[in-house]
Amino acid sequence: AVISTDAGWPRSVFSITSTTKDQQSKRLLVFRQDSARQNYKLWGVARLFSGVKMPSFEISKTGSAQGTPTDTGLVMTPKAVDAYADLLQNGANSKYASKFADDDLRSKLADLTAQVQKAMELNEGTQQQTFEPVNGAISVMRSADGGDLVVAQINSEWTRSAGAGRESQPASDAEKALFGNGKATSTMKTSYVNVIALYVPPANSGQKITAVGSERQPVKVEAL
Repeated sequence: AVISTDAGWPRSVFSITSTTKDQQSKRLLVFRQDSARQNYKLWGVARLFSGVKMPSFEISKTGSAQGTPTDTGLVMTPKAVDAYADLLQNGANSKYASKFADDDLRSKLADLTAQVQKAMELNEGTQQQTFEPVNGAISVMRSADGGDLVVAQINSEWTRSAGAGRESQPASDAEKALFGNGKATSTMKTSYVNVIALYVPPANSGQKITAVGSERQPVKVEAL
């Protein structure tokens, strides 16, 4: 657990779980206390990527200071989440591509998008994904090396349109569960909530910003 040393509120605790007996991946949990008399509540969860190296925190001494979205002395402010959203949407064409290291989320999204694109091209269909960071949905903890560990929410919409006379179907088991017995049409739109964990290193460190974990879940599936 990484305990905040801040005297005010809201106050956060970051906790990293161990791998479970059934090999569930480690998770980064963010708990937030909005005021002195309220309980801490689970605010965000991100599954850590396999083999990722997490920053160190001064846990055994005094705890760690909370950061803010406007922290300086970094390769980019914690609002780097905005740049990461652009990177998710535009890939190698993003103007921020050189600022970020490769990561599992972008790799898996690219593979999934490519698979769906092949199916779409067979019937002259199209697909589009948009990513939008949620204003204020961000939590930051300063690391021992002067960097920031940032956890933030990015919402996204994935619209898939099949060719004439065809139906768009859910693209995963989670989408199928949400869509249920809905009547499919040529166009399907799925809304996702993406929780992203980024390590933003100190300025002049020579390091790139690294996504260390994520949680991506569909929350709404509709036929248009």
